[in-house]
Amino acid sequence: MSPESTFQTANDPAAVEQLIAALSSFHPLSEGLQNEITDKVQTVRLEKNEFLMKQGEHCYYFYFLIHGILVATTIRNHKELTTFIVTDGNFVTSVTGMYGHVPSEDTVHAVEDAILLALHADDMQDLYDRFPESNIILRKIFENYFQGAHERSNMTRLNTAKEKYLYLQSYMPEHIHRIPLAHKASYLDIRPETLIRIKKELQAEQDQSQWMDARAKLEEHIAKHQNFRQNNLTLAQLAKESKIPITQLNFLLKNIYNKSYTKYVNSLRVNYVKEKLAKEDEWKHLTIEAVGMDAGFKSRSVFFSEFKKQTGITPGEFVRLAGTSPEFEFKTT
Repeated sequence: MSPESTFQTANDPAAVEQLIAALSSFHPLSEGLQNEITDKVQTVRLEKNEFLMKQGEHCYYFYFLIHGILVATTIRNHKELTTFIVTDGNFVTSVTGMYGHVPSEDTVHAVEDAILLALHADDMQDLYDRFPESNIILRKIFENYFQGAHERSNMTRLNTAKEKYLYLQSYMPEHIHRIPLAHKASYLDIRPETLIRIKKELQAEQDQSQWMDARAKLEEHIAKHQNFRQNNLTLAQLAKESKIPITQLNFLLKNIYNKSYTKYVNSLRVNYVKEKLAKEDEWKHLTIEAVGMDAGFKSRSVFFSEFKKQTGITPGEFVRLAGTSPEFEFKTT
């Protein structure tokens, strides 16, 4: 479908202001040029999968993409290749034939509903003749384009597949998830299966980083508040007090610590008791049972049973061993 059939009779003032702001970022626009652009641009609306131009057709317009994503492809040796991707707030035209003198080498279509502003090539030529700043602006736009094209060319030739994808992420972080996988892979010159594998690896790395952050947050909270010493502490309470969502905390305990909630809390209590009993000055005014209760155990029997399960010896034996050597350090089995 040709863009002429999708032209709108009225332009959205906000869209025109966005175009003026984009052009002004390259060089200030005179009031006269702003008025001319406002009068001459036309709105183009494309539905998803609709073509802006096709390979072999003549392109007579210079476009500014207000909203949406456009993908350019070309056919080489009977194979479709993605040549460039255009996101919101950028310019697009036929690079090989932007004034309509020669056919376009690229097919450009929308991968989601898109809105553009179009300026005809004849109007552009008129603006060049009457407004010197328009020449400066277009020169800078093309300088940016070719610098970016050179950088992307080096990226696709020199980097690993993973580095290519990370580059694309950094280049268009807000849009990358909206681009079809096949076009991302083709643009980066890698196989779709490779890209799927890379995305899974990066997600796993991100998940691991998130769990390590959650673990650090939990351990910092435990060290500061020692709330395991509450003998009625529940998983829900710990989640609330540590500000870690309960589902995330439960997953963390099972998959990172490899412990149930009860075993995790009891291990903290046993370690607390061991540290106390190894330093006589900190508990000599108490009984061993009192140290266990202070650690959060509900009863003497639970305390002794859990301590022996984790250390292999009773609390009394632990005290005797600690007393025989000033360098005593018991390691759990």
